[in-house]
Amino acid sequence: MAPRQKRVGLDTSCMIPLLCDWHEFHAPTVAAVGTGSLSSLVICTHVLLECFAVLTRLPAPHRIPPQQANRLLAANFHTSVALCGVLDSDVWGAMARTAERQVGGGKIYDAVVAEATARAGASVLLTWNVKDFVTVAPPGLEIRTP
Repeated sequence: MAPRQKRVGLDTSCMIPLLCDWHEFHAPTVAAVGTGSLSSLVICTHVLLECFAVLTRLPAPHRIPPQQANRLLAANFHTSVALCGVLDSDVWGAMARTAERQVGGGKIYDAVVAEATARAGASVLLTWNVKDFVTVAPPGLEIRTP
């Protein structure tokens, strides 16, 4: 039996440069994601929705119309990556973990993404915002830059 491929999660801060060749982090993000199979990627539904929101609200000239953003995301991820939704247990686990660590504010959203991504079997979450995730990630989920 072939060894199980390591699953890797992506944050919005990686998805935008992955899709946008003008982005300063495009090349290193593509290189990091390109080292594995897209089928080994895990994307939290919250991240996918946030990516759509960011793409459609970027400053000119980079803003993408909603229909084009939908097509871009679907073409790149619809059939090739595993999506993980946020469950009640992810929400409660993230709140408990952030409260225990005396972390508040908007980091709760990063904590929920980390919880859902880990639950979906990812051992790594790639992000350009490591400091935002490292304080809220569940045990066993490695947070690193591409």
